Amino acid sequence: MKISIGHKIFASLFLTSAVLVLVMLTGLRLSLGRGFEEYRTRLDRPDAAEEFLRSQMRTSAFIGAFALVLSTLTAAALSSHLRRPILRLLRGTEKLAGGDYQTRIQVAGADELGQLAHRFNHLAQTLERGNASRKQWIADVSHELRTPLAVLRAEVESLQDGVRPANAEAFDLLHGQVMALTALTEDLFQLARADLGQLNYKMRDVELWKLLQEASEPFQSRYARAGLELSIIHESARLQAKVWGDPDRLRQLLSNLLENSLRYTEAPGRIQLRCQDTGTHWRIRLDDSAPAVPAEMCEKLFDRFFRVESSRSKKLGGAGLGLSICSAIAQAHEGQLQAGPSPLGGLRIDLLLPVAQSR
Repeated sequence: MKISIGHKIFASLFLTSAVLVLVMLTGLRLSLGRGFEEYRTRLDRPDAAEEFLRSQMRTSAFIGAFALVLSTLTAAALSSHLRRPILRLLRGTEKLAGGDYQTRIQVAGADELGQLAHRFNHLAQTLERGNASRKQWIADVSHELRTPLAVLRAEVESLQDGVRPANAEAFDLLHGQVMALTALTEDLFQLARADLGQLNYKMRDVELWKLLQEASEPFQSRYARAGLELSIIHESARLQAKVWGDPDRLRQLLSNLLENSLRYTEAPGRIQLRCQDTGTHWRIRLDDSAPAVPAEMCEKLFDRFFRVESSRSKKLGGAGLGLSICSAIAQAHEGQLQAGPSPLGGLRIDLLLPVAQSR
């Protein structure tokens, strides 16, 4: 049975008061009985009544003092019992505020204090993960920036020393590294704005099927040149399917997914883009052929800077931020991205978007 902290406080006060009243009543009953018998034996004395009254007052004072001490001890024991979890929370909060994110406190009971302790531990765990993620983020950004900067420095120094001629090939290489830095910086900027909730979204009703055709049209010729076959399949009778979203951001999301498949799918290969109706959501499903991604790594694909080095190597380009940006856009549309093995032998990515409600 769950007992709240309010009930515990009430029970503590009630128990303390009950002890006080019970001790006083018991003591007074015994004192009055004994004192009255003594009073009856001294009725012939003129000061018997006054002496009896003084005796009862002394006895009552003693009983009251004893009851007060006993109630104080009872209240102290009960308050100490209630105070311990509060002190644990206080010490834990001080450690957490000092940056010790591994702090955990013992959860005792299922009352409000127990729930508070449980939520404190959850908060500490979240802060610990966030701190580790921040450190990893800084390390990854530094690593990603170091490579193109090192290449630029080496090329510029070789040009300065006359080791490499200042020809079109050299400038093309420098331009490529500058463009790589520009793309990385733009991706980082987009993710930072997404984290801060500063990406601008102009939401309206969007015709999903039309958007899929517009987003995939520029890739048709590129896929053909790469030896890949791109097909778009509509699996719903509702051709005028609509979602509530920003068409430009959704087009960016779809373009990133198609670019990802174009970059990593081996030729000859196939890519299928499907639009499916689940009733409450629209599912945009992208399947590509080999190489495959290990199933245990699929859930990490949307982590920043994550790559599957065995098949989707950095040599093919990209900083591992494209799918993270896609995930941020999906979440802004109250949707989600899921990844898993594809029956075509490669990767399957599902984009779930809620069906547009009447507005």
